[in-house]
Amino acid sequence: MGTDTGKTEVSTTSVSSVLVLRKLENAILSGYFKPRERLVERDLLAHFDVSRTIIREVLKMLEGKGLVRITPYRGAIVVDLSAEEVEEIFFLRQKLEAIAARLVVENITRIEIQRLKKLSKELEDHLSKKTDQMIEKDNEFHRALFQASGNSHLNEMIDHLGTKAHMVKFNAWYLPNRIAHSISEHRAMIAALERRDAEAFEKLVIDHLVFSKNSYMAQLKGIARKGIVKERSHTD
Repeated sequence: MGTDTGKTEVSTTSVSSVLVLRKLENAILSGYFKPRERLVERDLLAHFDVSRTIIREVLKMLEGKGLVRITPYRGAIVVDLSAEEVEEIFFLRQKLEAIAARLVVENITRIEIQRLKKLSKELEDHLSKKTDQMIEKDNEFHRALFQASGNSHLNEMIDHLGTKAHMVKFNAWYLPNRIAHSISEHRAMIAALERRDAEAFEKLVIDHLVFSKNSYMAQLKGIARKGIVKERSHTD
């Protein structure tokens, strides 16, 4: 009896809400949990072996990050974005990342460039092996990139919008040759920073962003067309 109580205390205090948040967030960002998928509280309790209070707290935090929606009687569902929402988010991202790109070129240090090279090599290794951490590592690279702008408020906005539209990036990774192109683009970004070429760096940042958006939008339109065809075939 006493042993069981001790075991429960260890399990609930050793796994913090911060750790559960990080693991669940990574599972969503990596595509383990898909858009519109329901996060079943009972399953999460069993998996993480933590209290119901911690799970609910974490789900609220994920809702604040724009990754899940919590609705009465349905619980938490992984967010999916409409075509209009994607357009709105990426309109803002293009404006903000263009501003950040200019600031990065102005403010980045040699030490920060060396760190980007290190992160880029780590990312390439994960991308070439298609590991579960490749999106997490890609996010780490881009965060380090924009942190060099020296504007923490701008970075927070860019990071929030990027997280909110995570499924767009996830979708892009599975396009033919996308990983090879992404590696090439990251190397070109670093080279532009070493040359202090603001125009080239800004173009690379925006092109990198727009490619993901356009490929996702094309997929959404394809799904919509299939739905219309299917509906017509049923009515005919």
